[in-house]
Amino acid sequence: MNPASISARRQIIVVVMLLFALAGGLVRWFAPQPSLARDLGSLLMVLWLPIVGNIIGWLMQRAKAPKHQLQGFAAGTVFEPHARIELTLLAAETPRLSRPIRAGWFDGALVVGSEGFTARLAVPSDGEPVPEVPCTLEVQFLRPELALAQLTVGTKAALLSGRTLLGMCRVLPLER
Repeated sequence: MNPASISARRQIIVVVMLLFALAGGLVRWFAPQPSLARDLGSLLMVLWLPIVGNIIGWLMQRAKAPKHQLQGFAAGTVFEPHARIELTLLAAETPRLSRPIRAGWFDGALVVGSEGFTARLAVPSDGEPVPEVPCTLEVQFLRPELALAQLTVGTKAALLSGRTLLGMCRVLPLER
């Protein structure tokens, strides 16, 4: 069961219970004072109370949820190389993806095992990577203290753009 179907079910239940409560209110309104119909109307109205608790709980959960912050490099930040990599792009199955990295800054992720690190590559205008040909590029990490602990010299990693695997790389020593 995915969360969307659970949410849709809850919405349906809330609407049905609201309709029961409204019907109960109408029955209470038109029923004579001491009658079984008036008591059933009251019961239908009371059935709505647990739904009110669910709505209050949902509002509290929504208020406490952290606001989504975009991860990535701020626009206009200066490129500061933290490492160098030897990148070998994979051969693309479609011509459109044959040259996925262009000159300038390229944002992606370097993945080692099950850990990924947001990175920005500095691609020179005369050194755009070509599939299956190794090239050396400088890398800046969004969180260098975490990335450099895992990406030591000689470590092999995968380069991802979104969920697409672009190539494999090996970490080289940074020349200053």
